[in-house]
Amino acid sequence: MPHKAPGSGREGSIVLLVAADGSILLQQRDDDVPPAGIGRWTPPGGGREPGESPLDTARREFEEETGIRLQRLRYIETVTPEQVPDLLPCRLHLFVADDPVPRSAIQVREGLDFQYHHPSHFHTLPMNPGTKQLLARFLASDAYRGTVGMLQPYRAGVGIILLDRWGRALLQLRDADLPPERFPGQWSIPGGLIEPDEPPDAAAFREFEEETGLLLQTLQLFRVYRAAELPGSLTHIYHIYYDDPDIPEEQIDVREGQAFRYWAPNQLPTLSVAGPAAAVLRDFFASVHYRRLFH
Repeated sequence: MPHKAPGSGREGSIVLLVAADGSILLQQRDDDVPPAGIGRWTPPGGGREPGESPLDTARREFEEETGIRLQRLRYIETVTPEQVPDLLPCRLHLFVADDPVPRSAIQVREGLDFQYHHPSHFHTLPMNPGTKQLLARFLASDAYRGTVGMLQPYRAGVGIILLDRWGRALLQLRDADLPPERFPGQWSIPGGLIEPDEPPDAAAFREFEEETGLLLQTLQLFRVYRAAELPGSLTHIYHIYYDDPDIPEEQIDVREGQAFRYWAPNQLPTLSVAGPAAAVLRDFFASVHYRRLFH
């Protein structure tokens, strides 16, 4: 009979713990599952037990295997063998974390070893095909790029204020499981981090398309903020763009965050709006840029 890894055919969770240099913590397995067999590398995780949520499984499995209880786990997505060929579990929940966990703090409670490996070295590691495809999928995601970006000592970002015909601004409801300093469950301005060597305007077009599935045609620069001007800012420099394409809410594909919705200026005080976003929106609605459009 063919060998099967623990959890094969079951539902499970894995943890993708990312370091500032982009390395990912992998576990070297001691069970024999072809083709790579004993000694293959894979993200830590395991099968879901009765009564557990996928998050509970991820947290428990990581702690059982390493002795570390993660505090900054975030859900990314759930995949099946139809999406990731050669995947062993029938349903796998992916979680990312950026807790600062040095290798020296990790106990090897299961498997042969744990090590941070940079993606540039993945091709040298023994891995089963499903693991290779799963990691490639994660490396291509905004979840990976964004996690690495937020760990950098200097961060530059973009925000996009889009308006409808009534002068309302499109805001994004942020995920509820974000780390506390990243304004979980609050409304904010769509946008994200500028990638290395990327022009700010190109980053604005890219981020909006990644978050909504929509490619904007035009954007205008409103203002560039420094961190000192925006208490609580997640970036050291923040480029704000705007336009009034009047995109219907029903055309927006919510690819990041919980929702997108238009809000009028007089509705903002009734909302839970991320601090830096609230300050930017107040400045924008009081600006000549906005008055020229709607007054």
